[in-house]
Amino acid sequence: MTFAQEVISRDGLQRLGTIIEDGDDLGEVLALGLKAFLELMEHGVVSWETLSIPFVRKVVCYVNMNLMDASVQPLALRLLESVTLSSPALGQLVKSEVPLDRLLVHLQVMNQQLQTKAMALLTALLQGANPTERKHMLDYLWQRNLRQFIYKNIIHSATPLGDEMAHHLYVLQALTLGLLEPRMRTPLDPYSQEQREQLQALRQAAFELEGESLSTGLSADRRRSLCAREFRKLGFSNSNPAQDLERVPPGLLALDNMLYFSRHAPSAYSRFVLENSSREDKHECPFARSSIQLTVLLCELLRVGEPCSETAQDFSPMFFGQDQSFHEFFCVAIQLLNKTWKEMRATQEDFDKVMQVVREQLARTLALKPTSLELFRTKVNALTYGEVLRLRQTERLHQEGTLAPPILELREKLKPELMSLIRQQRLLRLCEGTLFRKISSRRRQDKLWFCCLSPNHKVLQYGDVEEGTNPPTPESLPEQIPVVDIRALLTGKDCPHVREKGSGKQNKDLYELAFSISYDHGEEEAYLNFIAPSKRDVSVWVRLSGADG
Repeated sequence: MTFAQEVISRDGLQRLGTIIEDGDDLGEVLALGLKAFLELMEHGVVSWETLSIPFVRKVVCYVNMNLMDASVQPLALRLLESVTLSSPALGQLVKSEVPLDRLLVHLQVMNQQLQTKAMALLTALLQGANPTERKHMLDYLWQRNLRQFIYKNIIHSATPLGDEMAHHLYVLQALTLGLLEPRMRTPLDPYSQEQREQLQALRQAAFELEGESLSTGLSADRRRSLCAREFRKLGFSNSNPAQDLERVPPGLLALDNMLYFSRHAPSAYSRFVLENSSREDKHECPFARSSIQLTVLLCELLRVGEPCSETAQDFSPMFFGQDQSFHEFFCVAIQLLNKTWKEMRATQEDFDKVMQVVREQLARTLALKPTSLELFRTKVNALTYGEVLRLRQTERLHQEGTLAPPILELREKLKPELMSLIRQQRLLRLCEGTLFRKISSRRRQDKLWFCCLSPNHKVLQYGDVEEGTNPPTPESLPEQIPVVDIRALLTGKDCPHVREKGSGKQNKDLYELAFSISYDHGEEEAYLNFIAPSKRDVSVWVRLSGADG
């Protein structure tokens, strides 16, 4: 800044301006002059509005010249971009003297720097135009195949897309989608003959054969009643659909989307409407209501009508992949909504929940930056309702920190110590012993017995006890089994004392509480059979015994 102020105070800008305006040397000297001029101006000491008209016209000449030095034109384009963004008056001069076709020529030169600066000036001119001029300019650019060129030669170029070009593609996408804003802000006019005919066309496309055959020979009142019923079947909340489309947003944009879907995907449209009109009332997915709400959702996701950010680079490559990208996007989204509705087995009361899931499906898939609408369709249809629930659960665990790498690492580190502690607690519980009931063949539960592990963990001790008495001491128990003689632990239906009782419903609880220990008794195998008082006791005895083998 100190150097810039010193140069400017000594008429440095004027001297550089003379070099640029005279144009005596169209090569390196001119390039260095433009570069120095730009860098001084970008310190903000001098306003761009102070530049003279002859000076700006001279720079325009460098942009419009053929066979110009490759180092000069990107700098000239950059200077004109700054002029256009900073001075409305000089911006109009640039707009009138730099033809759009000239910028298209620069965009098609395989020089990434020249392409980027040409795109920068193009978006600056579009931003400086009023809405009507901007629409004419964008229509002309699309007619001149700018979209196809961007898609094939910039987005799919072998050279990585730079941050600056990504920003200008974001701006171009935002300005293009911004053309939809007037329709989004305009409610349906019930007195408009054209709009009434569009609504009738929507109805006839869904019920044409059925409606024509039924309405033949009917009175005017009966025909009106039939139309009102068909509009209800189409998913409008009111018998007069104009009332549904008075809401802004989405206004007429929702009608545009519905008409586009019915005309460009007629079989999918008919299938959607007829499939849902034949479902039970509570499970039908209302096409019109869904389309209106979905149009609002798409406008929010794509930020239709919002001012452009000065730094954002968040453009969607697929929007340069085909014409009518917004309406095509709607066609994919409305079919996704119907699919998700069925996966959720939704009813009318679930409408808002379905829309929340669809919003998540669309937002997650857009974030993946699919390069074509077909790729978007494939990815978003693979993101089912079940998959959305799984992702939500995983993200919630991450947010809580339970799946964070440091937590997992700490968990693994502490696991041996924790397992040892759990084992000690269970051994202590076994040493305290448990009171079990004996179940006879006649299902009588009138006898009790007690079993515990000896304090040295080497012997199982057990014996009968009287009900109502205190648990006996290990020394007083008459029977014992050395732990080293234990062969196996059996549970549930494998236990000999429940194996013979069949699989009736009355034995289900018994299976869950039964376990047995097989052990060596002389040269024979013997069993000690248990019916635990609770599942908690089963867990303590079985898990410890199983872990210890």
